[in-house]
Amino acid sequence: MDKQKLPLQVLRDLEELKPLIKDPSLDLVVSSDKEFLLLIRTKKYEDFYFKIAKGSNSYFKRIFPYNDNGSDLYKSFDGSIKEDFIQWTEKIREYDSINLNSLFESPQLEPEEDIYEEEDKVLPCCLKSLLVSNFQGIKSAEIDNLPVDTQWVFLVGENGFGKSTVLQSILLGLNGSKDGNFELIQDESINIQVAYKNDKENFVNDCWRNPHPLPYLAAYGPVRLNLKADAKISDEARMSSLTYNLFNSDGALLNIEAKMKDWLLQKNTKRFDLVKKALCKLIPNLSDVRFNEKTSEIEYIEKDIVDGSETYEPLPYQKLASGFRAIIGLAGDMIVRLSHLQPEVSDPSQLKGIVIIDELDLHWHPKLQKQIPQLFSNVFPKVQFIVSTHSPIPLLGAPTNSVVLKVNRTKEEGIKIENIKINLKYLTPNLLLTSGIFDMEDVLSVNNDDITKTRTEDLFEEMQHNNEVEQYLAEFEASNRQFPDALFEPKAN
Repeated sequence: MDKQKLPLQVLRDLEELKPLIKDPSLDLVVSSDKEFLLLIRTKKYEDFYFKIAKGSNSYFKRIFPYNDNGSDLYKSFDGSIKEDFIQWTEKIREYDSINLNSLFESPQLEPEEDIYEEEDKVLPCCLKSLLVSNFQGIKSAEIDNLPVDTQWVFLVGENGFGKSTVLQSILLGLNGSKDGNFELIQDESINIQVAYKNDKENFVNDCWRNPHPLPYLAAYGPVRLNLKADAKISDEARMSSLTYNLFNSDGALLNIEAKMKDWLLQKNTKRFDLVKKALCKLIPNLSDVRFNEKTSEIEYIEKDIVDGSETYEPLPYQKLASGFRAIIGLAGDMIVRLSHLQPEVSDPSQLKGIVIIDELDLHWHPKLQKQIPQLFSNVFPKVQFIVSTHSPIPLLGAPTNSVVLKVNRTKEEGIKIENIKINLKYLTPNLLLTSGIFDMEDVLSVNNDDITKTRTEDLFEEMQHNNEVEQYLAEFEASNRQFPDALFEPKAN
């Protein structure tokens, strides 16, 4: 906003009104454009505005709503905006105070029959359907008929299209609108319902009444490297609570190392060894996990990737590569959190639940991205994973019967969710990127100025071999040597 274009009195008023403008309950956005020198809107109501513009000879203001009959104000500027602005914000608060939700019936989810391909792979806990409306950018969207033997559900979509919002709505449906004593949402027009399976029973839960919350839950946002000082689960520990990490960027993971030290103090070496075994499975080049009595630290010993016989110096968690820390932090928090309500389970492979992960591919090399779904499936075979990704590589490692949900967004319809029915089994990254999953028009370099030189081999080694053959043929032609006669003789039957 160019303040020199506004009258001085307007600037004085804006300075005085600054606390009101920044009031989070109003959720105002201040901007300007070519038509209006000052444009104030509220995110709650898209059609409401407070505008100042300059005509040919004078300034004028436009305000909606201005009075109780729903009309707007359009008149010449009379020196001050203070009184009109305060009146406009009072109208916003009055709209907020009137709740007519009880007059309208919200759509209701109905229990569905189980759908599956392989009965022996039916999960103990899994999402079946989602119905959501009036939540952030979602006007109305749904997911239905998810198979109960689907261990991996992938959400794809462009940046800003609403993948995180969909994951948050799933968590709110499964857990309810509260995390301990903390209210996650306040707008009563929000409607979120889920149908899910827990053991052999089917439940329908909604975020407000919350009659059947799923207790076996874990959820993670993109930040997954910070370990909490301990492994304590409590309502007071907000930054490591169930929902905090998915809704905020400064969350902390429950500390598996603190838990492992507790087990050793309690002489529970069996549980320590089971978790160590799980971590070594999840990180292919991790050789051992041990407790250093001198430093009182858990240490990780990596092995050489090539032959597996050589090992490196033991390292504490904070000195490991971020990709390995992301695996240990994520898996460790899952084990601590899911074990809290399954105290009888000591082996991570027997833990059940639903785990939500935003931006699964973060921190990991493509090789590891491809391995992650299979690695986590092997270590946690009774857990369903609902994840978002920007990369096609995790889909190359997707288990059979995985589901791909594409998140789209338009101004008219808001966020929508589409189940992409596609067999991932025989697709390459190029095909995935140019399919309806990622919608890329091509996979060519932006510097490609001669399409005839584009390499079409599937493997780099194949391209190198073809280069060597072409070079040999070029050298042969330049040498004036003759092809051997035997090359042209017909083959004997």
